[in-house]
Amino acid sequence: MAIARKPNSKPKPPGDDDAADAFIAGAAKPATRAIATAAEDGPRKSPVMLRFDRALLAKVDSAAKRRGISRSAWIQFTVSRALDAGEG
Repeated sequence: MAIARKPNSKPKPPGDDDAADAFIAGAAKPATRAIATAAEDGPRKSPVMLRFDRALLAKVDSAAKRRGISRSAWIQFTVSRALDAGEG
């Protein structure tokens, strides 16, 4: 591969700032609509503190790792599945 010199380029003179500002000001503004925020509706998820025996926690971590998901996701999945099956 040949090494080429950087071409000589002359800096362009600054353009008309007023024209740029007019162009930007003329851009269409997106319609704004009310978006519900978590503060209005409350958070979708609530933090929960759980305590596990270390051996059980190791099994939970192992099961989550086999599925390729986080510990929290595995616990949510497992609880949801148990509740859907009518347990509890």
